[in-house]
Amino acid sequence: MNMSRMKGAMAVAAAVLALGACDNLLTVADPGRYTATDLDEALPAVANGVEGAIHEIFDSWVVDQALLADVYQHTGTWSGYDDPDHGRTNYNNNATGGEQNSWLRAQWFATDAEERFKRVLGDAEAASSPLTAQVRLGGGLADMLLGMTACESVGEPTGELMTDMQMLAQAERKLGDAMSTAQSAGRPEYAMAAQAARAQTRMLQGDWAGAVTDASAIPAGFAYYAVFNVQSTNSIVQLTTKNNNEAAGLMYKWWPLIDKSDESGFMKDPLSGMPDMRIPVYFDGEIATDNETPHHSQWKYVDDTDDIAMLHSDGMRLIIAEAAARSGDFAGATAILNELRAAVGLPGHEVPTDPETMASIVLWERFAEHFMEGQRLIDLHRNGLMRRVFEELNDPDRLGVGRPTKWPMTSTEPTYNPNINDDLTQRCLPRA
Repeated sequence: MNMSRMKGAMAVAAAVLALGACDNLLTVADPGRYTATDLDEALPAVANGVEGAIHEIFDSWVVDQALLADVYQHTGTWSGYDDPDHGRTNYNNNATGGEQNSWLRAQWFATDAEERFKRVLGDAEAASSPLTAQVRLGGGLADMLLGMTACESVGEPTGELMTDMQMLAQAERKLGDAMSTAQSAGRPEYAMAAQAARAQTRMLQGDWAGAVTDASAIPAGFAYYAVFNVQSTNSIVQLTTKNNNEAAGLMYKWWPLIDKSDESGFMKDPLSGMPDMRIPVYFDGEIATDNETPHHSQWKYVDDTDDIAMLHSDGMRLIIAEAAARSGDFAGATAILNELRAAVGLPGHEVPTDPETMASIVLWERFAEHFMEGQRLIDLHRNGLMRRVFEELNDPDRLGVGRPTKWPMTSTEPTYNPNINDDLTQRCLPRA
């Protein structure tokens, strides 16, 4: 179920909201500007704009996550890709700065939109409006992504500094509010997306019981997508995919699992050697834009308007499986993972007898199911695996020791936020 197919409307609405950031500026006698009254008379566009601000940068985030993790390597000529590929990122050199700024704007948009709905609709109607449910979902997603991405951020405009765990806790509260509002408004699709997102925030906070409760409520076939269109295209395709720019490609550690072919195919499953339908790839021997690296392309997204799943039911099953594995229920965890494998025609794993093997199986299955969805870096960070994974490469250009495991906060926020000291030595940057 794709919950967000208002493609053109959401992209335009995000721009409208940005223009409406200061109502006083909008009263200038300029027929090309949107006024506060215009926004009051276009509340669905305001709500779409909140959600659109979450989606519009998600593709870039997936690429940056892949480069700092062990999914992508730089195959072009851009320092913006080369630096995270080689672990060079800091407070003033942060590839995700634009993405974080976008989600901070969405955070503000959501608050402003709720205030507008109350003023226009009245408190009672706004409290149970599907528009309020939509913007509360957007605000919760913004906080969730900020907590997933940066080691610190702010929870409100010009707010105090918050750690990633505090941000995730705030996201959990907002998503709970979004669930309640969506249920009152008769919009179960928003409630379901909020609950799936809350499952992820609870998992990342280590609340496995809560995560399992939420994840278990998500039915098979559910998916919530970041949507793209001809105005706001999928940059994974434009910038990193075969027949496009090819500025990044799958890291060389995965090349032995990818066969050369004149047609697209699938990465091989390490257990069986069979093609894994969850990992579409393309390699025909072509050299990338750096004129030296064989370009092994992702093929999950091939059109500029392909959407990216932010949340889905298979991801929920992975949460339940990992919770079982962590509790020592290896048989239960393996059964869930094998169900996911059977759905794509792969044989199952044998039930492991030790925690290390179990953890390795979970990590691989998460890589396959969440291929090119931005999750791999988070998995390496939360499991403390960045150093080991990169040391196993034995690559002097990509050292494990000292490699960042999460992104720093955007430098824009402390530049303009008086509550944060703009001092590099006081900013966090976790390293392996």
